[in-house]
Amino acid sequence: MSKTRHVRLSTGLKVALDGDLLAIIEALYKEITLGNGLNPSFETMRSEILSLIGQMSPGERRTYFAESLFLNSVTYENEILSAYVKRLGEKAPSAASRKKPAPRKRPISRS
Repeated sequence: MSKTRHVRLSTGLKVALDGDLLAIIEALYKEITLGNGLNPSFETMRSEILSLIGQMSPGERRTYFAESLFLNSVTYENEILSAYVKRLGEKAPSAASRKKPAPRKRPISRS
C-alpha cells in the first residue's frame, strides 16, 4: 500500500496529493480566501499556489496541471454555453411582449 503524500499550506493545513484538484482548490478557498475575510490579495493567493507547486514532484505537477486544464476547459465550455443560451433567451420574444392580433370585425349581416 502506497503512502499518500501531502503538501502543507502556510496556515499549516495538510492537503493530500491524491490527484483531487478540487480538494486543493477547496483548501485554498477555506484557508486563504475565508481566512482573509473574503479579501485575499492576488499576491497572497499566487504565493500560496507557488508554494504548493514547489512542494510537488515533477510527476505530481504534471498530474495536477492536466487536471487543471481539464477543469478549466469544462468551465470554459459551460460559460460559453451559458452565454449562448442567455443570448437565445434574449432574442426570443416573451409571451407578454408578443403583439396580440387585432380582434376580427364581424361582418354586418344584411338579413
